[in-house]
Amino acid sequence: MNKVSLDNVEFALLTEQPAATIDHIRALRNSDAVRAHMYHDHLISETEHLAWIARLRHADCERVMVVIVHGKVAGLVALNAIDWRHKRADWAFYLSHDAQGRGIGGVVECKLLDLAFFDLGLEKLNCEVLASNPKVIALHRKFGFTLEGTRRAHVIKDGVRVDVALLGMQAAEWRALRPRFVRLFSAKQNDTPTR
Repeated sequence: MNKVSLDNVEFALLTEQPAATIDHIRALRNSDAVRAHMYHDHLISETEHLAWIARLRHADCERVMVVIVHGKVAGLVALNAIDWRHKRADWAFYLSHDAQGRGIGGVVECKLLDLAFFDLGLEKLNCEVLASNPKVIALHRKFGFTLEGTRRAHVIKDGVRVDVALLGMQAAEWRALRPRFVRLFSAKQNDTPTR
């Protein structure tokens, strides 16, 4: 298996994908592994999924993208609640079961931070993670996200109320940490953003 790096992980807008990829993403959203860590864990019907896709085509406050690794769909990454005035957004991602544990999550996080802070010019990025998902909380903290608070008993999962960790990062924090991750993920050393 080829090494996963910033050079071979791509994002592509979900709304511009062929029907087979859009259907593949619905299957991924409905997988047990993904639903276990989402707020809403019901099975998503084809009608519901296609309505979501149609809404995304006209949503200026969302960027939902397919994660492509070595040419194959490996997951989804999303910027939500983009507030252009205050230059902030929320973000989340998930990977297929076979894409987990291979370092892809770190590369996705690095690319998403560059997209948000450099390409889109955002200044603050937030994320929410179920407290029952400590690996993802640890991943975000490794990348420099700060635990800003907890929404106590915020979501019901399997009949139990679960806390949600609130994490945030500012663009200046990412600029300071970015060189370390560029080296780690074997991106070109001269790949320095201009903003």
